[in-house]
Amino acid sequence: MTNIFLGVQPIFDRERQVVAYELLFRSSGTGGFEGSGVDGDCATSQVILNAFADIGVDQLGRDKQLYINLTAGMLASDVIQTLPPDRVVLEILESVQVTPELIESVQRLVDKGFTIALDDFMFQSSWEPLLRICHIVKLDVLGDDEDAMRVKYESVARRGGLKLLAEKVENRIQFVQCLNMGFDLFQGYYLARPRVMEGKRPPADKIRVMRLLAELQDNDLSLQEVERLIAQDVALSYRLLRFLSGASISQGRTIHNLMQAISLVGLRTIRQWAALVALGTLTTQTPYSITRSLAYARFCQIVGERNLPREKDALFTVGLFSNLDEILEVPLGEALASLPLDEAIKAAILSHEGLLGQVLASAARFEGWDASGPILPTLGLSGEVLSTYFLEAFAWAQGVQAQLAAPLSKA
Repeated sequence: MTNIFLGVQPIFDRERQVVAYELLFRSSGTGGFEGSGVDGDCATSQVILNAFADIGVDQLGRDKQLYINLTAGMLASDVIQTLPPDRVVLEILESVQVTPELIESVQRLVDKGFTIALDDFMFQSSWEPLLRICHIVKLDVLGDDEDAMRVKYESVARRGGLKLLAEKVENRIQFVQCLNMGFDLFQGYYLARPRVMEGKRPPADKIRVMRLLAELQDNDLSLQEVERLIAQDVALSYRLLRFLSGASISQGRTIHNLMQAISLVGLRTIRQWAALVALGTLTTQTPYSITRSLAYARFCQIVGERNLPREKDALFTVGLFSNLDEILEVPLGEALASLPLDEAIKAAILSHEGLLGQVLASAARFEGWDASGPILPTLGLSGEVLSTYFLEAFAWAQGVQAQLAAPLSKA
């Protein structure tokens, strides 16, 4: 497991109640963006993945908005549109160059319901088109006296319809002055310093991820082929479902299988999402844990294909995530808790409940070559038949891993 970090700094309203958090890049428990050697796109990618795919933003409260700094490149990314617009405020950095393309990208996001903020704003005529469509303007008051703050405030306040946020409020005098001027929101060390949240990132194999990225670029891929590629990487499948649980596209729906998840996202966004994954820290994982997960997934799927065709996709999902505790090095219940899986699937994985759980339990028995006693009596399948299924599934799992381990040049 890889340690990951996310900085969060509260944003307050006029009653000094926390109404939002700004999400900040952190390379360690103390290291920020400055001097990290990470470019803006990569830093934003890390923040989004850490918040929505690894740590989980629900820890910050479901009623709080989340401010995210975006570069011009990230503003145009389809991945941004998968974030929940009711929770996310997209901050346009002061370093962004205002172009017709940027304005078009921002307008698309506004049309989809996103709230837009201009960060560290200093008025220039080129920003006029963005002022007309944004919702929040952040003014840096660090080191300013009351007169300097008032000039900044009035340069924007006269337009009306905008919320003004005073950032880098360092002391009580500044806070009271900003409050009296009419600022709506406040952020700074006087009110609260950023804190660092820490989590764990599932391990991933660099060659596997890079091979996946290469294969996903095929424009002729069907959704079924995309499902096949993603299903071969358990950690990637896990992170996809984690991402969906915090993204707007799931719309609160529980997810029953990978195909449903991929259909919700779409191929284009899956490609960009996979690119974000590649930006993360890539480490190696225990090979046999992956072999076991793949073998269980294929075994359960074979049982479904030949006996329970309506359940074959759910059965594959049950098998695929059955060994997450080994792969992620956390308790299985903890690993599953943050995934938007149907409760019947979680129960099948955790306690072998229902028919799906019985099929999974039989996979574990055959891995240990224990075919004694009744096995899946509901389906009338003999131990001999099921053992054939498992041998077939195990051979498939080994073949998949051998293929993934092959050099990219052979793809």
